[in-house]
Parts: sequence; structure tokens; C-alpha cells
Amino acid sequence: MPTSATRSRSLLLIGAFLVIYIGWGTTYLANHFLLRELPPFIVGTLRFLFAGLLALTWALSRGEAHVQEGNWGSALIGGLLLIAIGQGALIYANLHLPTGLLAMLYTTLPLWSVALEWVLGERPPFWVLLGLALASGGIVLLMSNGLGSDAGPLQWLSGGLILLATLLWAIGAWWMRRRAPFRSSWFGLSLQMLIGAAVLAIVGLWHGDWQVLHLANLSTQGWLWLAYLVLPVSLGVYPAYFWLLREVRPSLVSTFAFVNPVVALLLGFLILGEQLSLSAGLACLATLGGVSLIIFGRR
Repeated sequence: MPTSATRSRSLLLIGAFLVIYIGWGTTYLANHFLLRELPPFIVGTLRFLFAGLLALTWALSRGEAHVQEGNWGSALIGGLLLIAIGQGALIYANLHLPTGLLAMLYTTLPLWSVALEWVLGERPPFWVLLGLALASGGIVLLMSNGLGSDAGPLQWLSGGLILLATLLWAIGAWWMRRRAPFRSSWFGLSLQMLIGAAVLAIVGLWHGDWQVLHLANLSTQGWLWLAYLVLPVSLGVYPAYFWLLREVRPSLVSTFAFVNPVVALLLGFLILGEQLSLSAGLACLATLGGVSLIIFGRR
């Protein structure tokens, strides 16, 4: 019989997975509406600046703002690879790709996670290899159908950036799991978000986003979408995600990448009126089926 501690841990794990599954699945829609009013890297900068400052304020109020040896390395890894690149690429690509296709491209994250573990010496079983092949084929088919022959360089660049971002995200998640945890998870989260915001602000300056910023013209709806990304998403999902990285394998945590598309595709269909062709739908099924084999084939 499972003990009460085991049941409590199981409930915490289920709850944390639900938070990252649903929370990050709605991010694509929120970015879609914010990008109508704000340049891409401004969206990322403001989101993580506000969230980072709130997390830092909470840590300071609890007397937990202490940096231990090695913490700056973890903060740089998380801030650069998971936030600045991982979320920066997502927001930028949201300008040029439908939310459903964008979410599907993020299903490459579990592929990279498994491939990374394989390179590091853990040979995956047959079903995982089959899943890698099936999901990779689905991604190729999805890219060709989602972008099509009339897609321009920006669409293909956006797709390529997402694939690179998921690779770097997988490397960052694996790396952070092996580093000493922060004494205060909230202080660690604040450092990562503020570093990510600083990098995104610099990229925004290079991209010309600050020159066209008119924050006073941001609508009430825009402020509400930004508040949604800051409060329940950034300050709810990221703590759950970083906690899960300490509790279970990164390749299992990365399953959020194949649940998020279901949420994003449904929201895109219901709210944005986005459509997918039959071949693109088959590509989605192939990708999700492949990633499912990867996850459940290693358990």
C-alpha cells in the first residue's frame, strides 16, 4: 500500500505536470494577441522583467536572497538557454507562423532530450528509437506542409530558430539538473528571469523594437494578456517546471512539448479560426505518436 507521503508526492507531480501542460499551452495564444500591439522582444523583456522583479521581491521579503557557489552558473544557463533563447525564439516565430504549427515544432524538445541522453551514454530501447524516427518524419512533413512552397525566408528562419531553441533548451535542462539547486527557488527564478529579460532587451535594441515602442498605446486587453503571462504563467509554470527537473528525468518533463500543441491547436481553432490540412493533421499525429513512443518506451 502506498504511504501518505508517496500519495502526496504523486499528487504534487500530477499537479505540476498539469500546470506546465496547460500553462505553456496557452502561451502561444497570449503572445499572438500581444504581438498585435508590441514588438516581439519587448513582449519577452516586459514579461520576464516584471515576473523577475516580483519573484525577487518575494525572495527579499523572506530573507532568501543569498547566492551560493555555482548559483550564478545555473542562473546564466537558465536565463540564457531556457528564457532568452527558448522564449525569445518562440515569441519571434509567433510573428510569422500559425500558433498551431509553432506549438507542433516545439515537440522536437523531447527528441533532443532523448538524443542528448543517448549521446551521453544511455542507449535508448527499440521503441524509443522507433519513436525518434516517426516523430522526426512527422516534423519534416509538418514543416513542408505548414510552410509550403509559398513560404518566405522569414517563415523558414522562424521554423529553424524553433528547432535550434528546443535543442538548446534540452541542453540547458540537462545541465541545470546536474548543478547544485538554489537555496531559495524563488531567488533562483528571479535571477534567471532578470538575466533573460536583460538579454532579450539587448536583442530588442538590435532588432529595432525599442525605437518603435509606444507603451502608452497598449490597450487594456494587452495589459491583461501581459499580466496573464507574468502572473499565472511565468510565476506559476516556471517554478513547477524547475521543481520537476529535480524530481524526474528531463526527458519526462519535456513531455509538456507534445501536450502543449493539443492545447494550442484547440485554442487556435476555437478563437483564431486557424485550420490545418489533412496532411498537416497526419504529420501532427505522426509527431505525437513518435514522441509518445519515446516517453512510454523508456519507462
